[in-house]
Amino acid sequence: MRRIKVLVLPCGSEVGLEIAQALGRSLHVELYGASSRDDHGRMSFTRYAELPNISDTQFDARFTELLVRWGIDLVFATHDSVMAYLAPRIPAWGVHLVNGDPHSAQTARSKLATYAQLAGEPWLPRLFGSLDEVEAWPVLLKPDQGQGGQGVTLASDRAAAEAALAVLEQPLICEYLPGEELTVDCFSDRRGSLLYVGPRSRERIMGGIATRSRRLLVSDEIRQIAATIHQRLKLRGPWFFQLKRDAAGQFKLLEVSCRLSTGSVVQRAAGVNLPLMAVQDYMERDLTVLAEPRMTLVERRLVSHAELTHDFDTAYLDFDDTLVCAGHANPQAMRFVYRLLEMGKRLVLLTRHEGDLRAALSEARIAESLFDRIIHLRAGEAKSSVIEGAAIFVDNHFPERMDVARNCGIPVFDVDALELLFP
Repeated sequence: MRRIKVLVLPCGSEVGLEIAQALGRSLHVELYGASSRDDHGRMSFTRYAELPNISDTQFDARFTELLVRWGIDLVFATHDSVMAYLAPRIPAWGVHLVNGDPHSAQTARSKLATYAQLAGEPWLPRLFGSLDEVEAWPVLLKPDQGQGGQGVTLASDRAAAEAALAVLEQPLICEYLPGEELTVDCFSDRRGSLLYVGPRSRERIMGGIATRSRRLLVSDEIRQIAATIHQRLKLRGPWFFQLKRDAAGQFKLLEVSCRLSTGSVVQRAAGVNLPLMAVQDYMERDLTVLAEPRMTLVERRLVSHAELTHDFDTAYLDFDDTLVCAGHANPQAMRFVYRLLEMGKRLVLLTRHEGDLRAALSEARIAESLFDRIIHLRAGEAKSSVIEGAAIFVDNHFPERMDVARNCGIPVFDVDALELLFP
């Protein structure tokens, strides 16, 4: 079976990194990433390329060359402006843009255009044409084109509002919505069916991104809003909208987007892999959603990865308190070991373990076949004396690392560093 060649652009955004997690191990996908800035995408996508920004006159030519060189079938745009730029141009490139209807992409990029498209619905927020129309404070001022709460100002009086209007581009003056805020992840398939509606909470926000979210039941109110948006816009693939309760407790629409949301991992945790569903829909497969109701809460945090500028072919690994802690295999170290194997590196177990090493490996359920070589040193024998060639060394004991660093000149790492290396 030929794999679908999928390009993620930009690939280093939170959305792009979520797609990498969602599709990285799929049997159906060969994953590619591109970005106009050097960020985490370069570490997360094995097949990676730099591209100019979409505002650069060279973008179209470079993007065309990349599509041809890689033979791309399917493109995920992970930023609203990128989606709006690609959507009207994508037919000429001969590839499929997920949820790339030009009219829908342009409409969703503008809150004003979105509200106009959905005119007449009771769940639209009240907009003021000018500050003279404001009857009660506070009001919310925000850019017509924006995301993640960027540029949003809560103005408690006219003076504060005038100051915000002076710096905002294409500002909107909206009623203040003081209540609960939700994101609703959705999926529409190629047959025009609204296949999934998944509301989730936004309990803790960092940089406009929900870092604590809880899956919620779909109320009739939310389902009806989703169905109306689905009917008024041409959608195919993952999309989302955001709601917030007004002073009377009624939900009002904040925005709609034609792309995957940054917090859609909440749905994937429950078995609803929206990026993979988009690939399957592209393959013209009929989809059924199987969500796990007992998976309810997702916590997110910043993750750190380090880049090692050292070519090596062999990793020397300590046993006690490195690969094995308190008689059990160290999960962090074992992830590292299997990642090195995937990278084609040689593994050498280097230890002075007292007792039967084979029995200790067996008790920890670590296969001897994992290692290309096992070196069992005598007491007092320096580990640096047997290390050869281009290598790295992992040991929890500082004096051991110091000895190897001084005598072998190779990178040495404690156990805590393993999570940072080779994501």
